[in-house]
Amino acid sequence: MRRRTIFAALLLATTLGACGGGAGDTKAAPPTTAATTVTTLAGTTSPTGVKAAARWETVTTFTGSGAFQSPEFAIQPNAIQWRVRFTCATGSFRVTSTPAPRRPGPVVDATCPKDDAGYSIVTGPVRIAIEATGTWKAIIDQQVDTPLDEPLLAGMTPDKVILSGSFYKVEVRGEGTAKLYKLADGRRILRFEGFATGENTDLFVWLSELAKPATSADAVKSPHIELTNLKSTLGTQNYEIPASVPTEKIRSIVVWCQPASVAYAAAALSA
Repeated sequence: MRRRTIFAALLLATTLGACGGGAGDTKAAPPTTAATTVTTLAGTTSPTGVKAAARWETVTTFTGSGAFQSPEFAIQPNAIQWRVRFTCATGSFRVTSTPAPRRPGPVVDATCPKDDAGYSIVTGPVRIAIEATGTWKAIIDQQVDTPLDEPLLAGMTPDKVILSGSFYKVEVRGEGTAKLYKLADGRRILRFEGFATGENTDLFVWLSELAKPATSADAVKSPHIELTNLKSTLGTQNYEIPASVPTEKIRSIVVWCQPASVAYAAAALSA
């Protein structure tokens, strides 16, 4: 019996590792979590010093044709790295930065058409210069592991909360609260406050019809809607609920690791 228990624990640990991701110094394989424009607390960590899973945040976007000199933009001092995601149509596309990357050469040196990215780990105030012979689009993202701190949206007052509940552990820790707001214009915003779960990427937010999922099997076999990627494993964050989803079918929130088919945490909602 003891041998079976040890084997099960090892299997679960291996499975949870399937949700992880890593980053290198100059060109990392990006996590599957999509880049989003968000508000963060630059230079902060959680009270316990725990870091969030690394995520990409969009800093700014440039589009044009031919040569271009960007205005200064800021990469957080504690960012892991930043990147230029680019699409170019014809000819050549070259990006240099001030300050320059620590490795020799430009951030990007490409023959178009191409859709790719170039990376740098130099943080602080940055400017880029683009040399191109055709049209292009360049998106600047930074990779951070600080807690997310999205502000309340206009109209998100206490009297607009229609459902709420506390996060609890399913397979991995779950802390904080989930609140569902209904705004005056009819929009519904799901807000996580003081949220924390295991440090991993490839996590998703599910809207479940089950009142209180106790296991991963409960969560996956119950009717649910995959809302979006989890923005951050740590901090406060907002999610808009599609108008097509009936409120009465949102009975709990599940944080789900798709590659491993594991429910990390959940929150049972009530009025």
